[in-house]
Amino acid sequence: MIPWRRFVALGDSATEGVGDPNPDGTLRGWADRLGDALAGVRDDFEYVNLAKRGLTTREIREQQLDRALELRPDLAAALSGMNDLLDPSFDPGRFEADLEQIVDPLRETGAVVLTATFPDITVHSPLGGRFLGGVRARLAATSEAIRSVSRRHGALCLDVEALPESAERAVLSVDRLHPGPHGHLMVARAFARLLEAHSGVPIPEPEEGALAGRLAQARWLLRQFDPREVGRFVSRVYLGRSARSTST
Repeated sequence: MIPWRRFVALGDSATEGVGDPNPDGTLRGWADRLGDALAGVRDDFEYVNLAKRGLTTREIREQQLDRALELRPDLAAALSGMNDLLDPSFDPGRFEADLEQIVDPLRETGAVVLTATFPDITVHSPLGGRFLGGVRARLAATSEAIRSVSRRHGALCLDVEALPESAERAVLSVDRLHPGPHGHLMVARAFARLLEAHSGVPIPEPEEGALAGRLAQARWLLRQFDPREVGRFVSRVYLGRSARSTST
């Protein structure tokens, strides 16, 4: 039997499941897929997803950490950083401190904490390379901060960029920012392998299930976001202009 009874996921849109829509418009995502796999081998297993799109790491701490601690998880996920690094004024030190203030209290309770670095999403950007250097540098700085916090506190860090399939276009959603269904499945399966190696207990591979196609993903995104936000997003992230952006 797996050693964990309650899994609580904190985070932003990636953990909420954006990019992995069900036919009815609800979201699944890597955390749901992993939770389902773990629940399949323990009858009293509980899973709670607190993640919400658009939040920075500091906002995740302010809005989700207390509730997560109240739930007393023995397994938790703390994935964040994309909304921090999308700001051209991103401060890696401030991000690292905010993440540490999430991971440390969770680890202090004895919970196993999952973290993850970022793949290079600029590889599949439609924009020219000269616009992408700043984004690539912020991605690298964010991932290094995540590794540093994970080492200090003994969190299980998934190096997403080291996964061979992470460089494939198919793992991104149609917005080329969030994981798509294949990306969420990739992360769920990688975390299952990481937990198995950590615990020595066999972990079932998260099932593929229904994977939304490109058209279904596009329809979901169009229902969620004002198209005018796309231009603002590009201006802020890739051109470094101050504007309200679409958040993750």
